Formats: sequence, structure tokens, C-alpha cells
Amino acid sequence: MRLASVLPVVAVALTCGALAAAQQAPTAARPTRDIPAQQTAKPATGRIAGRVLTADSGRPVKRARVLLNAPELPGGRGTLTDDQGVFDFTELPQGRYTLAVSKSGYVNLAYGQRRPLQPGTPLQLNDGQQIRNLEFRLPRGSVISGHVLDEAGEPLPGATVRAMSYRYAQGARQLVSAGNTQTDDRGEYRIWGLNPGEYYITAVARNFNLGQNGPFAGRGGRGGLPPASPNVGGTPPSPGADAAEQSGYAPTYYPGVESIAEARPINLALSSESLDINFGMLLVRTSRITGQVLASDGTTVSTGNVVLTPEGQQSGRPGPGTGFGGRIQWDGGFTLVNVPPGRYVLRARGDDWDQPQYAMMPVSVAGADVTGLNVILTPGASITGSVTLQRSQSLSADITQFRVSAPSADGTNLGPQQNARVDGAGQFTLDGVPAGSHWIRAQAPRGWVLKSVTADGRDVTDTAIDLRSGQRLGNVAVVFTDKLSEINGTITDEQGTPVTDFTMLAFPVESSLWIPLSRYIMTARPDQNGTFQLRGLPPGEYYLAAVDPTEAGEWFEPSYLDEHRVSAVRLLLGDGDIKTQNVKIATGR
Repeated sequence: MRLASVLPVVAVALTCGALAAAQQAPTAARPTRDIPAQQTAKPATGRIAGRVLTADSGRPVKRARVLLNAPELPGGRGTLTDDQGVFDFTELPQGRYTLAVSKSGYVNLAYGQRRPLQPGTPLQLNDGQQIRNLEFRLPRGSVISGHVLDEAGEPLPGATVRAMSYRYAQGARQLVSAGNTQTDDRGEYRIWGLNPGEYYITAVARNFNLGQNGPFAGRGGRGGLPPASPNVGGTPPSPGADAAEQSGYAPTYYPGVESIAEARPINLALSSESLDINFGMLLVRTSRITGQVLASDGTTVSTGNVVLTPEGQQSGRPGPGTGFGGRIQWDGGFTLVNVPPGRYVLRARGDDWDQPQYAMMPVSVAGADVTGLNVILTPGASITGSVTLQRSQSLSADITQFRVSAPSADGTNLGPQQNARVDGAGQFTLDGVPAGSHWIRAQAPRGWVLKSVTADGRDVTDTAIDLRSGQRLGNVAVVFTDKLSEINGTITDEQGTPVTDFTMLAFPVESSLWIPLSRYIMTARPDQNGTFQLRGLPPGEYYLAAVDPTEAGEWFEPSYLDEHRVSAVRLLLGDGDIKTQNVKIATGR
């Protein structure tokens, strides 16, 4: 007898096996009062086992990587399948597990996943329960291949080619790299192991400076890729000092255009190949950017980094093939070479980890060199305050394990994010926070949730704070509670059969809170029994809906939330409330 039917993933090819009913019954436990105190800590005896096969032929996949995670299993566990594709996790404690499989050249798959980029189904393992005969069928990844050519139509070896796709990251839809490779001596590339979906292909050449200063001239500069010998792979050397101007290849998108707005997408089906995606690189007049980095007191900065990114790219790190970066030299100087025309943002950071300083300035490149830039660093802000734990039960916590951070509200990143350790008295000091708009956030051990953040008595829990350079923000009070709210229930069809294909989504009635990474937006996948749990939502009025998102993170889009509130259930959630809401999915929906 099966407790869960075989779940289709990506049309019909991605499937996970069923669970045997006989293996679901939990082991009977003796009453606690009958067990001597020294024997109450029973050894974990749970088990999750199965096998991994290919989706096309059903052959065993050996040495596939299988990862098992649960809150009760710190750090998780991993194993490799044997020659028969079998994996076996033993001595597992009771808990709610996620199970994922990966293998080079195949599509990564989570248990219960029906389409790429969608969360899988959790597995609820009871005390001593044995779950066996799980089955994963891995489809082969899709392929994009073609040739990259120079301006004369000749093969361009050594170019880095990336397959880019839009994904939700940090609550926002962004263009990210899904795979990359380099062209060979024939200018040919092949990117494999891709999920089905829509991709944009971009290439970045090894930009050997064809100008009078020779290849890779300049201190600390690089053009998209680290320097390499100018004669590697038959690439012609610089023509030398007689060249009238510097030229180089701009990052180019298929079918040979300079911007993502003009690029042509490639649509891949499951386990398909898209061949002959050929395009030529754009040869442009490139520029050199030089300048000096100074501290706020006018002294020379001798260490640190300078990064140049296209305007509108919020991250402070160079994007895939689109940014330029270099080290600040001992005399404060920096040089960036092979920069194509465009509008950029120059970011700098001095390498004083205790008190880092920052700078950010716009730079326009129109074919001529940009020289003599003075980049003035300014000190970051500091935030001081206290962390308070409101205990409602006997849950113990070491307050020194809590961390406080101030992530940028607009996604701008000027280097590693600072975080502060809370001391034994509950005090913290967060130094080196770049000027700009920031949230105040904290990391907490399991069982605790952020309740409130106030600054000078003003509630800023869900409001970004604008910080100035050198500002000292004090009297910040961060409060955590162990009184967690909970929404639980089941998703079934009209006959009461568990339905695991949907995702439970809770989002606030107040639409001003429909923002990326909002604390008020939470999702949960039902386990193999159709049971779901949403834990740790702040008090408020919520919509609750069973949804079927195309990919994880889609629920942060206001338009997506607005679409689903019409059919959602409304409920009021108080501090520490535990509410049950069962959902029935109509047959044929």
C-alpha cells in the first residue's frame, strides 16, 4: 500500500518514489515515567534509504551526492550512492527532513520536487521510523553549445562563456550565472547540466590591451579576467607602441549585442540540446581609468580594493563578465584597463577590518581615458545597543551566540558584511557600516525569533534606517522571544487524501509589508502526509493560501501576492498563537 503517489516533476520525467505504509509506523515508546533518568536519552534509530536512477534508461546512478538536512541534524549528512545507486542514512533522530540528490551532468533534484527551482517535499520521520525504497530519477541536464568569433569572423579561443538566467535571490529577481565554460582553440563552447528554462548567453574575452602600453598594463588592473600570458592558445600579442588607440572586446550577449535588453533568450526543454548558438564579440574603443584613493583625513590609503560595476548593478562585486576590479597599491594608486564605454559606479574599500572606510562615485566612460580620479574614503557608521531575551518557557540560550548585522536595504554591497557578537551582558557594537539605508537584523539560535528593534525609542523592526558616514547610532534595543506563533494544518483533496504538490503561503493583509525578505511572508511545503507548519510569524492579520509557484521566491512579488489574496483565507495571529487551518484542494484543480 502506498502512502504517497509518485510525484511528476518537470512534465513527467522527474519523479520521486512512494513510501511503503508498513515503514511509516513509528516505533512504540515506553512511557517516560517508566524509564530511569540515566536511560532517557535513547539512541536515534530512524532510517531513510532509497536509490537513484537515470530518468531515461532507469540505470543506477553511482556516486551521486545525496544530502539530508533537518533542524535536529546540525550540519546535515551527506553520502554517495553505491554501484547500485543505493543510499542509506541510519541512526537518525525524529525530525522533519529535506532530501536532495545531485550528480555532475544531471539536473539536481529534491524529494517531491515537481519542477526546477521549486522546493521539494519534506519527509517527516518519527522516532525509530524506517523510510525505505525512496526513488529518485535524475534527468540529464540540458546543453547549450556554439562558437564565439572575433570581429573578422575567426574563432576566438579562451573566452569565458556563461549561461545566465533570471532567478530570485535576496527576495528580488536577478540575472545570475547558471553555468560557464571557456572556448577552445576553435572558438567552440559547450555548457551542460542545465535545468530547463530560459537562458541568455554572454561571453567575455581575454582582453589583451591592443594599445600602446602593451598587454595588461597598469597597476592592480584587470579586464574582466585575471591576466594570462598574451601568447596562450595562439592569441596574437599586442601590436605595440604604434597602435593609435586601445581596443578590446566588450562583454557581449548572444546574438552579438552589448546589453541584456537586446539579447535573445534561448529556451531549453528538459534534457534537450540547443546547438549552433554562434555570435561575434563586439570590438570597441576601451579606456583606462586611473586615480588615487585617499583616507578621509587626506592620507594615502595603501591597501584595499577598487571595483567598477555598470550603473544599476547594485552589488559591490563585479558581475559575471561585467565588472572590473583591482587592488589599491602602496601609494594609493589604482588602474583599471580595457573598460568599454558606459556608465559605471566606482566603489572602493580600505582594508582596515576594524574600522573600514568606503567610497562610491559615478564614472562615465565614452571612449577616452579617465585619469586623475581622487577617491576619498569616508568612515562607516557604528551601531551600539543591547539584546534582550524574553523567555516564556524553560528554553535555554547562550546570549553570546546571537549576532547583530545591518544589511543594506537596497542590495548595495561594499565588501564583507560586518556583524557583531553579543557579549555576556547582552551588549553589542557594530562598527564599519557603510553610509546608506540599512535594516537591523540578528541571527538567533533555534527556538528564538526576532520580536522588535527600536532605535532611540522608535520602532524600526521593519523600517530601514538611513545612516551617515561616521554616525554613531546608540540606544538600539533588539528583543527576541521564544514565544513563537504557529499555523499548522493539512492539505488534502475532497476524499481526504494528502496533497503534497502545493506550497502553503502566509502573507500580511497590510500590503506595505509586501517587500523582499519580509518577516511577514513565509512558506512551507507539506510533508508526505500532507501536514504543514508555519512557525515564527510576527503577530498580525494574514492571508493563507495554497499556491503552486513556478520557482522559489516568486511569492515576494507584490503582483503574485495580489493575485492569490482573492482565494485566500484570512486569520488573525497573536503573539504566541497556535492555529490550525486545514485546506482542501478541489478535484481537478
